[in-house]
Amino acid sequence: MPARLREIRRAAGKFDIAITEPSSGSHWQARKQGCRMYPLPAHNGLRTEIDDKYIAAFCKHFGLEEDEFRKLL
Repeated sequence: MPARLREIRRAAGKFDIAITEPSSGSHWQARKQGCRMYPLPAHNGLRTEIDDKYIAAFCKHFGLEEDEFRKLL
């Protein structure tokens, strides 16, 4: 089930993952200490609905259990 970027940002904060607004373009940046940056396509800012495949890849990238993360959304 897709989720809005605002909800993902709130849930990611509980795992010390910061999601920041782009200085240009439409891809927001998710960062965590010791990990590479993960881009999230969000053309409508915090109101953008992020597709399931991006949420699954986000969890895999940061080593999160997808079920646990989705419970926080």
